[in-house]
Amino acid sequence: MDDPEVRIWQASRADAEAAGATALFGEKYGEQVRIVDIGDFSRELCGGTHVGHGSNAGPIRVLGESSIGSNLRRIEALTGHDVLRHYDNERRLLEEVSELRGTRPADAPEALRKRLSHLVTAQQELDRLRAHKLREHAQRLLTLACPSGRGHIITKHVTGISPAELRQLALEVIDQTSTDPTIVILGLEHDGKAMLVAAITPSLTTDGIQAAQIITRAAKAVGGGGGGTGAVASAGGRHPQALGQALQLAAEDASNALGSK
Repeated sequence: MDDPEVRIWQASRADAEAAGATALFGEKYGEQVRIVDIGDFSRELCGGTHVGHGSNAGPIRVLGESSIGSNLRRIEALTGHDVLRHYDNERRLLEEVSELRGTRPADAPEALRKRLSHLVTAQQELDRLRAHKLREHAQRLLTLACPSGRGHIITKHVTGISPAELRQLALEVIDQTSTDPTIVILGLEHDGKAMLVAAITPSLTTDGIQAAQIITRAAKAVGGGGGGTGAVASAGGRHPQALGQALQLAAEDASNALGSK
């Protein structure tokens, strides 16, 4: 915007280098070269086009930079009217944010920070309440424990929780149980799909029993598959209507596992 002068002149490559002209790494030049001066801060060898004056470029907005090779970086920027359009768009976005928050554009960032802070606090409280609710749910499931072989089995088609919470709930039951060994098998219907999870107490894994073997047949019953190693495994399928049958199959396999010494 200070309108530095752009001057183009010809010289031998030696004279150009002696005058302090720089060149891009890897470019090849002949003995006669074209030099472009911009004000008193830039002197480069270049055969390309340039503005007649520095002010022709107008404002410049750097958008980003990245690597394009060893020791080479690319800067991407807007100039001229494109910069003004870019600023205009950013201004409209800021005004939209300020309208949503009911504040002035200058106050929008601080107002947004406060709202986000409140949302984080609220989410933390929701997570705390949800965890408490899962613990209570686990306590209720413990009352459903049925003796089987040398241990107990808890089987339940649950509702009102998310797929992620299904696994968490099964582990919560295992953590709270006072009977060992115990196998927990839970089923959930979510978005038209069947979901299963099995969790077992540590003593069963010591005996070589894997949670996955408890729901292998159950997974096939709901038209899917699953996996997992050790004390917890999950499965899913496309046939939620078969969830009851799947839980029954899993209970049978759990009973067989508990019947083995």
